[in-house]
Amino acid sequence: MSVFNFTNWLFRNKWWMVYAVRVVTASAATLLAVYILGLKVELSAVISAIVVTQSNIGGSLTKAFEQCAGSLIGAAYATCVILVIQPLDLLMNGISLAVALAPMAVLAAFSIGFQIAPFTAVIVILGAPGPGAGPYILASERLLSVILGCGIGHLISMLVLPVRASRSVVETGSRLADLLADQLKAIAPGDGTGEEALIARTSDVRRTLLELENLVQDAVSERRVSFGRAPDGQRLLRVLKRVRQDVDMLRRAARGAGDDALYADAGGSWRHAALSGAETLRNVSRILSGIEVQENINTLVPATRGYRATLDEMRKTGVTLTLSTDALSRLFGLGHALSQLQRDLDDLIAASLQITSSRARAL
Repeated sequence: MSVFNFTNWLFRNKWWMVYAVRVVTASAATLLAVYILGLKVELSAVISAIVVTQSNIGGSLTKAFEQCAGSLIGAAYATCVILVIQPLDLLMNGISLAVALAPMAVLAAFSIGFQIAPFTAVIVILGAPGPGAGPYILASERLLSVILGCGIGHLISMLVLPVRASRSVVETGSRLADLLADQLKAIAPGDGTGEEALIARTSDVRRTLLELENLVQDAVSERRVSFGRAPDGQRLLRVLKRVRQDVDMLRRAARGAGDDALYADAGGSWRHAALSGAETLRNVSRILSGIEVQENINTLVPATRGYRATLDEMRKTGVTLTLSTDALSRLFGLGHALSQLQRDLDDLIAASLQITSSRARAL
C-alpha cells in the first residue's frame, strides 16, 4: 500500500482511534475519581463509563443526552428493585435481575434513549460491593457507581473528540453519495447486476437517507445551543434527495427504453454517461471525506453532451423512424434525466465544498 493511499485510508477511518481515545480516557478518569472519593466500586463504575462512551459511537450529542437519561432511569429503577426485594442470596439476586431487566428491555426495544438502561440495571443488581454489605449499602453504592461512571462517560463523550451531528452529517452524506454511485453504476448497460441486487441497493439508499435526515435535525438542534458553528447540512440533504430522485428516474427510464434501440445505437453513450455520473458521485464522496479532488469533478457534463449527440445522430440517419413511440420517449427521457442529474450534481458539488470548508473553519 502506497503512502498516499495509506494516508487516505487513515483519514477515512480515523474514527477508530477517536473512539479508542474516548473509551480509554473515560475509563482512566472514572478510575481516578473512584480512588479520589475513596469508593470501592471500581469495576461497576468503569464498566458504566465504557458502556456509555461506546453507546455514543456514530451518534450525536442529542443521542448522548437521550441515553444519559435512559442510563439514570435504568439505575434508579434497579435501585428500587434492590430496596424492595433485598437480594441477599443467589435466588433473590436472580429474581431481582429478572424484575429489573424485563421492563428496561421492553423500553429499549421502543426507544433509543433506553438502549443503555438494561446495562445500567445489570450493573446495579450485580455490581460490587458483594451481597454481604446489605441491601441499603448495595443500593446506594451501586447507584453511585453507575451515576459516577455514566456522568464521566457522557462528559468525556462531549469534551474529548466529541461526535457531533454536524460531523456525522458530512460522514453520512459521503456514504450516501457512494451508495448512489453504486446504484447508478448498477443500472448502466452491461453491468449485469440482478434485480435483487438493485433492490438491495435501493433499500440501502433509503435507509441511509433516513439516517441523514435524523442527523440533520440533530445538527440544527446543536446549532441552537451553540455546540458548533459547522453547517447543519440542510442544503446537502435537499440536493442529495434530488440526486436520488434523478437516479430513480434514470433507473425507470433505462429499464423500459427497449433493448434493441438502447444496445444497438445509444447503449455505449448511455453506459458512459451512467459511469461518469457514478464517478462524479465518488468525487463528491471524496470531497466530503476531506480528500482533495484535482481532476474535473463533474465528469457527467461531457458524457451528457455525448449522449445527446448520439440521439441527434440517430435522428439524422433515420434510426429513430424505426422505433416505437414508447421507445423514443424512453430514450429521450434518459437524455432529460441525465441533464437534470448533471445540474443537481453541480449543486451537490457546491454544497459539499461549502459544508467541508465551513466545517474546517468551525472545527
